Amino acid sequence: MTMTSKKLLATLALSALSAAPLSALANPTYFNAEFGYTGTTVTQFTSGGVTYQNGNSSAPGINTATSITVENPFYITSMSNSIYGAPNDFTTSLFTPFKSQGYIVNPAPSGLFTLTIPQNGTVNSLSSIPGPFAQITGNNGDVFSFIASKDFVGGSSAPIAGSNQSSLTVNVLGTISDSQNQYLATPASFQLVVSDSSGGLSFGGTFAAPPAVTITSVPEPGSLLLVGIGALGLGLCSRKFKFSGRMASGLQGAAV
Repeated sequence: MTMTSKKLLATLALSALSAAPLSALANPTYFNAEFGYTGTTVTQFTSGGVTYQNGNSSAPGINTATSITVENPFYITSMSNSIYGAPNDFTTSLFTPFKSQGYIVNPAPSGLFTLTIPQNGTVNSLSSIPGPFAQITGNNGDVFSFIASKDFVGGSSAPIAGSNQSSLTVNVLGTISDSQNQYLATPASFQLVVSDSSGGLSFGGTFAAPPAVTITSVPEPGSLLLVGIGALGLGLCSRKFKFSGRMASGLQGAAV
């Protein structure tokens, strides 16, 4: 190989190594979102071993519930573009109110799910629930899956005198993943707020997703080729410099 060819290869190698990271690495993407939702209804709740149906105005307040049965689906009602200080990908996927549907455990229209309510400040483990606890499909087909780990009562209010209105808040902790952008599992929270207004049961709540981990990226074949060329070129340059060093040492010794 001539000296000119070696210099050309070395130049290509340095260019390849400087260009490869631009195409091989992905920029961080964020969940950074919090949005509200509203469900269809709560069909029934159990309190003191007795099951009360929706519309029973003589039932005790929902704040005494030991389990609730909610009806799917739920609908996105509002959201913040950058709740954690950076733009989020939920904006384009879930932005239009009432267009994005979500499901709690049972991903089927009018599917029912009964959630056991922790009592006396205890925490329930939800790791035995198969599949996602909550799942939302965005307007662009993106699917966000929330895998629950545990839940606990976040607060409750007893019936107000003369109005018979009570509420119960259940916080569910877990991780969220994204089918389209392939996020790594990211801690998130799902808050379920159940209301009882004179026997009329309903639910709503919020879903919070903090900043996500960088999306999983695999270098393209072209990027790998650039890296390979760069490594080969630097290897040849290294051999050239070693050989030149030996020659210089030999000539120096001969001159002495």
